[in-house]
Amino acid sequence: MIYIITGTSSGIGEALAKFYLKKGNKVIGVSRNNSIDHENFTHVRCDFTDKQQLHELALLKHVNAEDYPICLINNAGIIGDINRTHQLTLTHYVDMAMVNMAAPQFLCSYVLQTFGVENIDTIVNISSGAGERPVPSWGAYCATKAAMDIFAETLALEFKELGADTKVFNIAPGVVDTKMQEVIRESGGKRFSSHQNFVDLKENEELRSPQEVAILLDEFLQEEHPEEEGVIHRI
Repeated sequence: MIYIITGTSSGIGEALAKFYLKKGNKVIGVSRNNSIDHENFTHVRCDFTDKQQLHELALLKHVNAEDYPICLINNAGIIGDINRTHQLTLTHYVDMAMVNMAAPQFLCSYVLQTFGVENIDTIVNISSGAGERPVPSWGAYCATKAAMDIFAETLALEFKELGADTKVFNIAPGVVDTKMQEVIRESGGKRFSSHQNFVDLKENEELRSPQEVAILLDEFLQEEHPEEEGVIHRI
């Protein structure tokens, strides 16, 4: 099994990459920056806000037939500007749509076309509870996560139509101690009414670590999940 993981420069993506490298797997990390040095790790630089860089993405040369099957983990994501809608710009919406929605959807298409449906074992999209409920000042974030949930459900139906064994899961890992959380805590109560809740989570040590999420995600993937469970999960 080879893992293609986005957003490996920090947080959950970095923890997942290191977890699977420790297990002896090969990992391709797709991100703007790199923090991992390992013989089984390949870093491919790509800025998901740049459509041209996505067009030029080339992963085939980094994967050998003996590396199959492939697991794609779409982890990269941004929270964007935390503010109410009347204060937001077009750049905010475009970047949110590119990183949180267009890039992971395109990567699903890309790996399926490049490596063949039969060689893709699992597609995982790191989701969020924010995709299931409205959060003031997070409009675009909620919308992009909700969009990825319906996209994954559609993709699962397509695999069923094709008679493919490829699995797809959107997994919400809870509140995790990442750089995104730092941005949320720095936003201030004037712009974000739930600000204090996130400050309290940090102060009360109620945040999950990225390393814990990596373990829980792998445990989830090792289990059998009947079709009736659907593709949207929390761990």
